[in-house]
Amino acid sequence: MKVFIITGASRGLGLSAADILIEQGEAVQVICIARNENPELVEKAEKKDVSLNFLKADLADLGELDNLMDRAFDLIHKDEVEGIYLINNAGTVEPIAPLEKFQYEDIKRNIDINLSAPLILSSAFIRRTRYMKAEKRVITVTSGASKRAIYGWSAYCSAKAGVNLFTACAAEEEKDHENGVGFAAFSPGVMDTDMQVTIRSSSKENFKPVDDFRGLKEEGKLRPAHVVAEKLLQVLFSAEFPNGEFVDIKDLMEE
Repeated sequence: MKVFIITGASRGLGLSAADILIEQGEAVQVICIARNENPELVEKAEKKDVSLNFLKADLADLGELDNLMDRAFDLIHKDEVEGIYLINNAGTVEPIAPLEKFQYEDIKRNIDINLSAPLILSSAFIRRTRYMKAEKRVITVTSGASKRAIYGWSAYCSAKAGVNLFTACAAEEEKDHENGVGFAAFSPGVMDTDMQVTIRSSSKENFKPVDDFRGLKEEGKLRPAHVVAEKLLQVLFSAEFPNGEFVDIKDLMEE
């Protein structure tokens, strides 16, 4: 049995990853963490006879995340697990504006969801799997924005840069443990998701490159979430897992 814990799994990339795993059908358990359940995914899992659970949660509620992982692991038959995987996918690009316009609540929610939650969930994952003999891997969704400055995205760029470094640090710490947890950061590029809708709705005053992002949609250059999810899972299952590394989908698309 392979077990997958996926955050932000009710839509976008997380939903597509869960959908692909359920489609495979055999010996898979999928635990989705999201603010809302996706009825279509539930129906598909029932038809495929795949174990699927939705745990409703707001990842900005950091104090509840350890309990959330308890709830997730209570669902797992640990003696049957041959591989267990955490996909830290949930994220938010907002607030989109120059830094001077940010309010405390805006900054806190961005950093909580994009960086603090993956750190807390990954820490909890390590502790709960320390003595499991299964393959154990964590992949966290980062962004190309983690490596360059973008007008109006100071919180988002900063949080995703933090994801890259926490991934590298966690991998460094785990490599000395027998059967330690592997970590990788995955940059999905530009996808046709709700996040892109939010970006395109920004004003040019708050987000100078907005026309570039609108052009990506108009020119059909946004990758379908399902295509990106396939590449994410390719990395997750790789025999040469890129432990501690930043993986850019652009490099995978060229293969």
